[in-house]
Amino acid sequence: MIKVSVVVPTYNESKNLPLLVQEIFDVIDKEKIDLEFIIVDDNSPDGTGQVAEELGKQYPVRVIRRAGKLGLGSAVIEGFRLSDREVMGVMDGDLSHDPAILNELILSLGENDITIGSRFQEGSVVEKWALWRKILSKIGVGITKLVTGAKDPLSGYFFLKRSVISDVNLTTKGYKILFEILTKGKYKRIKEFPYMFRMRKYSNSKLNHKEYILFLAQVVEYSLYKLWKK
Repeated sequence: MIKVSVVVPTYNESKNLPLLVQEIFDVIDKEKIDLEFIIVDDNSPDGTGQVAEELGKQYPVRVIRRAGKLGLGSAVIEGFRLSDREVMGVMDGDLSHDPAILNELILSLGENDITIGSRFQEGSVVEKWALWRKILSKIGVGITKLVTGAKDPLSGYFFLKRSVISDVNLTTKGYKILFEILTKGKYKRIKEFPYMFRMRKYSNSKLNHKEYILFLAQVVEYSLYKLWKK
């Protein structure tokens, strides 16, 4: 039995979160995987924190309620700190990450250190992305691929062994924490899986100009880190 923590950072996902939890527990292989949720909510004004705590009465859900909107990356790091399990993962709370590949992502960690739900693997499907977002995403992925070698180093859907980030100082505040993990982490093998990146249902994108600036700063910082490490 593999014990897994799935960290879900949330901000205004009160309608999506119950659907996500139900969907995941419908598909997870309960004979092989013991899964818990760690919901990290940044004081959502729509009551996501309260919804998460109610879900904890029915499902294995733990909740961290933070004082304000402190950033997705820091939410993931805080969730990792709370987990005491050997496998940890990250998923968005807006239903964009299709759980159909969840069992593969987790069970493949027997032979790999990091597994990634990739939007750019052969066979992947991205639903109804606007042209501007497609262009920006391909540019960002192209740049970070040079640093990490992964096909989708900016994915928000991934799992890893705890040993990958043991004694690694993660500092990302923005959205792209996988990029930092792939740059600084201790691993030998990664595997990427195609999946359907779905349109969110009841919430809006949290990306804004501040996140793009943080991302550009990450690119510079981690590129220099790789060069220094070599």
